[in-house]
Amino acid sequence: MKSCRKASTGAAALALVVSFFASVTLAASPEGRWRLVEQRYEAGAANTMADGPALRLEFTREGGRLAARMWAGDDASAAVPWPAFSASEGKRAALVLERGEDALAGEVTVRYRIPPATGDDLVLDVTERYKVSSDGATLEGTVEVRFLGGDKNRGGYTLHRRFEREK
Repeated sequence: MKSCRKASTGAAALALVVSFFASVTLAASPEGRWRLVEQRYEAGAANTMADGPALRLEFTREGGRLAARMWAGDDASAAVPWPAFSASEGKRAALVLERGEDALAGEVTVRYRIPPATGDDLVLDVTERYKVSSDGATLEGTVEVRFLGGDKNRGGYTLHRRFEREK
């Protein structure tokens, strides 16, 4: 009788543990292709993405690590590794300082610096943070840009972005 009771208690405990872990829901993964549909400057209401080619961001898993690439328009062959920076004088190298992923929360963060253009001392310190919505349909976040020169903080701005999943 005691062995039946022990087995019954053990099975109940196992069922309780299994039901607990089954109730824990993981956030949707950022893996996949995203199209930028909204970008607002600071607290502004205007969508700065209304004109021009769509910016795309694609996350893939490479060797267990999240990797990404980005491009403007429909030509995925024009993709460059993310993070990336383009300016009027062309593409500039991004020096990654920190990169993080919280798979349980569906969050991705990268902090990088853009060295000064030739003849300038302005360094861009950029932090991008994104989180996948609970239904996995959108990726929302911020791009914080700080202007550094010499040993001085020269201000900055924040962009608020919303991407929609393509595939």
